[in-house]
Amino acid sequence: MYTLSDVLHLQGELGRFTVTVRQRARYIDMGKCIACGTCAEKCPRKVDDAFNLGLSKRKAVYIHFSQAVPLKYAIDRDHCIYFEKGKCRVCEKSCPTQAVNWNDTDREFPLEVGAVVLAPGFEPCDPTRFETYGYGRFPDVLTSMEFERLLSAAGPTQGRLARPSDGKAPRKIAWLQCVGSRDIHHAGHAYCSAVCCMAAVKEAVIAKEHADGNLEAAIFFMDMRTHGKDFERYAERARAERGVRFIRSRVHSVEAASSGDGGLVIVTATESGEVLSEAFDLVVLSVGLETPEGVVQATARLGIPLNEHGFAQGGFSEPVATGREGVFACGAFLGPKDIPQSVMEASAAAAAVAGRLGGSAVGTVDAMEVPPGAAEPIPTNPPRVGVFVCNWGVNIGGVVRVPEVVEYARTLPHVVHVQANLFSCSQDAQAQLQEVLRNERLNRVVVAACSPRTHEALFRATLQHAGLNKYLFEMANIRDQNAWVHRDDPEAATEKAKDLVRMAVVKATLLEPLQEEQVSITPAALVVGGGLAGLQAALAVADFGFDVHLVERNRELGGQARHIHQTRSPYLRVLFGTGLCGHAGGWYCSEGHHYGN
Repeated sequence: MYTLSDVLHLQGELGRFTVTVRQRARYIDMGKCIACGTCAEKCPRKVDDAFNLGLSKRKAVYIHFSQAVPLKYAIDRDHCIYFEKGKCRVCEKSCPTQAVNWNDTDREFPLEVGAVVLAPGFEPCDPTRFETYGYGRFPDVLTSMEFERLLSAAGPTQGRLARPSDGKAPRKIAWLQCVGSRDIHHAGHAYCSAVCCMAAVKEAVIAKEHADGNLEAAIFFMDMRTHGKDFERYAERARAERGVRFIRSRVHSVEAASSGDGGLVIVTATESGEVLSEAFDLVVLSVGLETPEGVVQATARLGIPLNEHGFAQGGFSEPVATGREGVFACGAFLGPKDIPQSVMEASAAAAAVAGRLGGSAVGTVDAMEVPPGAAEPIPTNPPRVGVFVCNWGVNIGGVVRVPEVVEYARTLPHVVHVQANLFSCSQDAQAQLQEVLRNERLNRVVVAACSPRTHEALFRATLQHAGLNKYLFEMANIRDQNAWVHRDDPEAATEKAKDLVRMAVVKATLLEPLQEEQVSITPAALVVGGGLAGLQAALAVADFGFDVHLVERNRELGGQARHIHQTRSPYLRVLFGTGLCGHAGGWYCSEGHHYGN
């Protein structure tokens, strides 16, 4: 894994690419850095924090955010006093492991790879180009990304809603949709950015929760595009149950309120053509997604064509393919999309790579072994339970009285160690967990945090690294099953958290170490359904070298794709026997004419 790095050149072809990478100097020895934070604490230089989008400050020696991987500090050369004036070096003097390396330099090196996946992401549209919205002139006009940081427990206000201008809690917030999207004027983009509508609805609902319901939320929109499973239902609940107002209109401008209290006035035209004005404490601009200029320049160097909107041009039958054989793309680089779609495309790109490389990437996965130097296996009897309670900002600590839960856990039988963590899943918390396991000789671990669906594997791996059987672990879900359910009743949430922790501790004391066994696997797959999705899945699995059994209930393959006679794409690759105009399978134009196999 190469961080602080850029891809400079890409030469070769599928199976034999040479990639030139430049890794910028970190000025911190990653092998020595223990992420204790002493260097940042002592550093006298403060600069705008890019992670919080300039809403807070960070030091010139920093980590991007508390859960960064790898969790190693870096020195910002552009703002470091030593690089500016040749003096200071406070970070070097305070570092307990002598990790600061002023002689570090940028380096370039080649990588030999068989295929390439491009996932460079996106950047939000810059709203300063739209002068009528007042971004940059009024401090209380924020982008949706900036407002997201205000809502975050790890953000500049620890999740407390506050106006940047005076720190007061806003009582009335407006969201303006399609800022930079669906707009061919003012240097905007003609396409829909896909995620902005649901992001605004979600932010409005969460903002009302943070304000205990004492908040008015209004969304000004042209069209509310809530495509996705249960998305429309969520928007309807926001309207009917949460009291979020949806106002179809075109916003003319955002102006300062004449009252002089720092408020803002939105001037808008309704569907009937009526011009209305309404005052708000805070305005959030739902900015669109676009390809960063640096990525556009990089793709030109790599020989990857982009479409008219600046995104990679995927294929019809293989959307993650690019115009260069062996190079694949995924995520927002192919167009604006949300997290689940990005994850699906990432999986598709990985499958495409493995298929192109002849299945050479497929192999058996060995069970993780305890690394050399780890502690000897810890005795499992008598039970010695450690309880770790996660605060997780407002998501848990904003509802559950975590210190009470910690003190209660100390009274439970077989519990020998209890502690609270801000983020139990962070890299430094995992390292501390291993240390506590060894020092306290814990042989059972209970983590009271969020969902085991996302973090159970992480904690079990940590136990295994420390020399403890990973099945001597139990999670109490005090977020999804408690804090989120009883958000309006901290007393009930705290008592329920105690119950969940007590049950988890009792269950943990009854756990026995388990050993995993390997079983033989039949290297074949069954695909049910011979439509376009089933055919593509069957081809992808077959590319791995596995046998595929394709089952279709109808007489012919193709499914609903057989009824498509025209597409926006100039060419359509037909994957089944009979083509769109009755010819053999192959390439057809949008009018159905056969162009060859």
